Amino acid sequence: MTKPDDAATGRAALPRSTGGPWQYPFLFAVQTIGAVILLWYAVPHYQQVLADPGGHEARPETLIWSLSAVALMQVGYWVSHRLRPPLPQLRNAFVGYIILFVARMSFVLATSVFGFVFITRKPEFQIPTFRYVVTIAGLFALFCYTQELEKLGKSLLGKENP
Repeated sequence: MTKPDDAATGRAALPRSTGGPWQYPFLFAVQTIGAVILLWYAVPHYQQVLADPGGHEARPETLIWSLSAVALMQVGYWVSHRLRPPLPQLRNAFVGYIILFVARMSFVLATSVFGFVFITRKPEFQIPTFRYVVTIAGLFALFCYTQELEKLGKSLLGKENP
């Protein structure tokens, strides 16, 4: 089943995948696992840096977990974007609104990290340039995950987003 051209963007809509019902839940789970890993390591690190910007130490294991999480989130998102698997046909307003709430909260977290690292830069907080790149990659991965959460939440409300 193909969708008509999207007049607003001037792009032809990609056809929806004809894959099995497992595709969307699997790809969403891959993104969610990446998001959980990223948040599991990033939130305590963020709290530590806020409490003592000069005492923060960049540890290699945090970098490895962050890069792994970003890779999972991006692979899941872009494969889903390309394949366009059908969204769940379930309609549940309560769950839909909870998912939309989680989407907004994840974006608030990403915004606060961006504000701290790039806008309110403290002189005692120094990280290597590569870590700034990883931070941007992590923020972009969270943005993509937020987009996926919003698409799922709207679908559960009966307002599927193309």
